[in-house]
Amino acid sequence: MLELYHSGLTTCSKQVRHCLREKGLSYVSRYVELWNYENLSPDYLKLNPNGVVPTLVHDGNPIINSFCINEYIDDVFPEPALRPADPKDRARMRYWAWTADEVHLSLARLTHERMLKAALKDLGPEDLQIMLRSTPVPEKRERWNLLAKGGYSADQLQAALDNVLFIFRRVEEELSSRGPWLAGATFSLGDINMVAIVHRIFELYPDRLNRSDFPVLNGWWERLMARPAAAYVYAEDTDEVPQRPPRKSIAGIAEFQV
Repeated sequence: MLELYHSGLTTCSKQVRHCLREKGLSYVSRYVELWNYENLSPDYLKLNPNGVVPTLVHDGNPIINSFCINEYIDDVFPEPALRPADPKDRARMRYWAWTADEVHLSLARLTHERMLKAALKDLGPEDLQIMLRSTPVPEKRERWNLLAKGGYSADQLQAALDNVLFIFRRVEEELSSRGPWLAGATFSLGDINMVAIVHRIFELYPDRLNRSDFPVLNGWWERLMARPAAAYVYAEDTDEVPQRPPRKSIAGIAEFQV
């Protein structure tokens, strides 16, 4: 049995949901409500000690990190293949899948500043301290602490955006010379992992991905969004993307008081 612990439209959740849908695999969808700290609960941390989504559980065995999860899915369920047969194209696929994982660090800075920083204002001092103590990864804990104290500087945010746009210019070049997909003729995990990064920038900075600057990338995006799996995963009104419930006080959740 496949169980996917995810949070709907978070970047890494979309990567794995997309992979599963392209494969036509049935799975149990287990939505993890980040808004109410379910990713920091003791039960979830037993599955994913980093306290992040997604986590794929296959016959009781948890697999973490979206890059690793998608390769695992293609290993265990090889049809339809999402990795090219040709070794050179497969290396290109792996490069773009890995690049999406690497640039996610810059993307996370932009996402946290634009989408999550304001949410910290709703936390009282007690809730904030509980949340920080419950966040297991030191780097992530420091990131939340930084946001609570005012967030990133304008220079830090610009550097993160410049890094992401540099990668997108490389995507533009790659598709122009070797397309129609990032691994050439074969739609692959490289496309699946990278399109989630592109989607978030469309949400945060749509003007920076205009067609005049990125004509080939925009064409790739449209081809990709025409695929039924992508159309479902990136929709905001499916059963896997429930309406966000009201935020709870962490101090009032018993499992965080141990």
